[in-house]
Amino acid sequence: MAVYLNDDVVASQLPIGRAIDCVEAAFRDLAQGEAVNAVRVRMAVEPAVMNVMWACVPSVGMMGVKSYVTAQRGGTRGAALALTLYSMETGEMLALVEANRLGQIRTGAATAVATRAMANDKPAALSIYGTGFQAEYQIRALLNALPTITEIRVVGRDAQRRDAFIQRLASEFRDTRFMPADARTAASQADVIVTATQSSEPLFDAEWLRPGTHINAIGSNDPRKMEIGRRVLERAGLILVDDLAVARQECGDLLANQWDMTQVGTLGELLIGARPGRAQRDEITVFESQGLAVQDVACGAVVVARAHQEGLGIRLSR
Repeated sequence: MAVYLNDDVVASQLPIGRAIDCVEAAFRDLAQGEAVNAVRVRMAVEPAVMNVMWACVPSVGMMGVKSYVTAQRGGTRGAALALTLYSMETGEMLALVEANRLGQIRTGAATAVATRAMANDKPAALSIYGTGFQAEYQIRALLNALPTITEIRVVGRDAQRRDAFIQRLASEFRDTRFMPADARTAASQADVIVTATQSSEPLFDAEWLRPGTHINAIGSNDPRKMEIGRRVLERAGLILVDDLAVARQECGDLLANQWDMTQVGTLGELLIGARPGRAQRDEITVFESQGLAVQDVACGAVVVARAHQEGLGIRLSR
């Protein structure tokens, strides 16, 4: 029986800690050839763009297709995401999942997995560039996975929006110090950096980074976007992506900087021991995240199972 599960159900049935476990398992499955992930396909007809991505995850017995349209709305872009999940055993449709919240949670979870694997032990200071759609769950996931983080600097173009963002999260995470920062201060005071913007220009200079910084760049999933410059990549001793095939088509940070992809590995390879990790404490490390359908399917499977147990969702078929 297929069901429709909205964002509220996803939020209630996908705790961030569980999502982190699911995403890590998905990275491992992909690296071991036990899951299949297709590169996102985009079809543009002004003023809209259709995005489609799919994956097969035998470990959870499901295949899934995520689709969404981004449409120009004045000066902003809107998107409504949907994930359709199918049983690999029977071929039946199991669920249609509203995937806006799912996308936020699984993207934050991927950053948490990468940071645990690539950053130095016990990071204390996090800096985040951006206060938009993905930023909140980046912070939530990192605080869940890395309880040693005690201070968070936030960089945002709109001071009013930035301050409201800080106030909202600070009221919930009372043991963490949140503060506004300019781009240079944020880069120079961080153990871990997250870039979650729509920028087409580097957000900070490589020379501002202190030794040992780990960077999670999650915003440049388009060749026209670029959050970090070539000099940052040149300083890095380790650069990993979530999937090489996807990065070759989408990773603006690498493509715009004409980076040699033979110098890049995947996070999954590191997790299964097929690639060495950080070599020394003062090494700069970079994780480039474009987002994968395999992550959506793995997390969606948890939502479907838990929702079924709780009797949640709207029936779509008899």
